[in-house]
Amino acid sequence: MIDSWIVDWDRDEDLPYYTRANAGEVLADPASPLGWSLTFEEGLLPGWFRGFVDFGIYAEDEMSGPKYPVVGIFGGYFYLNLSHMRLLGLRLGADLAKFDADLLGSHPDTPPYVPREGDVRPDLTAKAMATIGEILGATSFPEIEEDRRRTGRFRSERPDLAALTDAELVLRARSFIPELDNAFFRHDLSSLGSTLGPSMLIGICESVGRPELQLELISGLGEVQSAAPSTGLWDLSRAANDSTEVTALFDQGPEVVLAAVTDPTTVELRAFAEKFEGFLFEYGFRGPNEWDIHSLSWECDPLQPMRLVNGIRRAPDADSPAARHEFLAGRRAAAADTVRALLAGNDEALGTFEMAFASAQRTVPLREMTKATSCATINEVRMAIRELGRRGVEAGLYGKPEDVMMLMNDELDAYVQDPSAFRDHIATRLGEYVQLFDLDPPFIISSDPLPLSQWKRRASKRVTPLGEGDVIAGIGGGAGRYTGRVCVLHNPSDMARLEPGDVLVAPFTDAAWTPLFLIAGAVVVDVGALNSHAVVVSRELGIPSVLSVTIGTTSLVDGMEVTVDGTAGTVTVVSTDAAATV
Repeated sequence: MIDSWIVDWDRDEDLPYYTRANAGEVLADPASPLGWSLTFEEGLLPGWFRGFVDFGIYAEDEMSGPKYPVVGIFGGYFYLNLSHMRLLGLRLGADLAKFDADLLGSHPDTPPYVPREGDVRPDLTAKAMATIGEILGATSFPEIEEDRRRTGRFRSERPDLAALTDAELVLRARSFIPELDNAFFRHDLSSLGSTLGPSMLIGICESVGRPELQLELISGLGEVQSAAPSTGLWDLSRAANDSTEVTALFDQGPEVVLAAVTDPTTVELRAFAEKFEGFLFEYGFRGPNEWDIHSLSWECDPLQPMRLVNGIRRAPDADSPAARHEFLAGRRAAAADTVRALLAGNDEALGTFEMAFASAQRTVPLREMTKATSCATINEVRMAIRELGRRGVEAGLYGKPEDVMMLMNDELDAYVQDPSAFRDHIATRLGEYVQLFDLDPPFIISSDPLPLSQWKRRASKRVTPLGEGDVIAGIGGGAGRYTGRVCVLHNPSDMARLEPGDVLVAPFTDAAWTPLFLIAGAVVVDVGALNSHAVVVSRELGIPSVLSVTIGTTSLVDGMEVTVDGTAGTVTVVSTDAAATV
């Protein structure tokens, strides 16, 4: 086992604590060398820091790149810098204990905050408060909306990559660096802005004695782009169910359907193939671990979405995203009217509520818009580099197009000059890369990491099932209570095991998991925070969710009956009678 990965960073001395909280949905798997060195270090991270400076979190001279310590990477695994997150909270006037709880839950390894000179900066806080005021008062965000429209055209304007030379492919991939920089510059504004209205609503709901209403006030907002693929997949599933011919093919397996729509021979098949092609054109940039160009987006591997369509076929028509949205919109309006009635006579509080309510409805979808902008841009880099890799496969240099991403950005030019010179180089790194998947990355890093040969292995994680009546606590995400059968999944490709109404238990979720929320009755996630993917999508689709439970995948087993209380943030074991034998 190697002791370090080529992209690993040193721990920052001034900002020394790191966490995987919310990081798993950015890079679930170990980072590929090219994915990290090209898209992150060259593109996303400079924009990320620029955004914090523009917002008022940092002064320009507080950090230097290219390895901006707002994040870290250890064992190939992406981490958020916890010390930076705390500094962000302090400069925004947050209560640090509550800030930690919202981000980390009640994790036992949480290190104490040690104050440093300069942590509190009244000048920066004043600037940040001014930015917050602008966000709360904004009725639109035209720059962000234009960014999304522009990146939405990338797919339609893509040239014939097969006609480009190797050097032109590298040049095209690098040409998106300014777009990546801009994408995360905007993402800072939307991410921080999306917490303002909901946080204010929490305080208001608590003040009137109805804390459970705050989640209903930010559910079913519509136009949430992380949930949008669910609508496309739902429409495909209904089209499949409406066609006897397509249904019969799905009954043989999604692989059979994909082969049939690749060369459709009947009217019904051609109609379904056209719908599927349109879905891939619009949402093909999405997929598992979509922030790393090494991962296969749906465009690269259309069998992934076809499998998702196959699973969603089993969901009843009444569970459509449109029906869910209509129901949740009504519930949201009723919750707002309840709060208004409780605040009647207090014009100042009522005005604050209306501002917070309106801001939440604008900014929560905005965060998902900037995320989609980033991922669509990353996919254009991915497709250019994959064409380079396809040629390497044809030349017999390696086995898969994505293997070329074992190169670092500063090696690309030399590779273009003599690809065969990198054959052994790439093979060695592939062997090292595969080893990283066996690691169990620590949730919190508070001291210099051990050599990777001494890290825990995933295989060594023991499943210790809970008993009847046992309760695990986390952070409430999607409102409501639900009781159902547990189904533990570690990968969305295993969704065939998820039956309609099951409680989905997962280590984390990203966009590739979204369609499973249409089938599940509730969701429980080991890692996540209040603005994580699982929360946003569960609220949008109206199912209870609890996140940051830490031990969900090692204490809940298939077949258990549990009650998920998304309002209280608890998971209670009701019965173990049908639990799978561990």
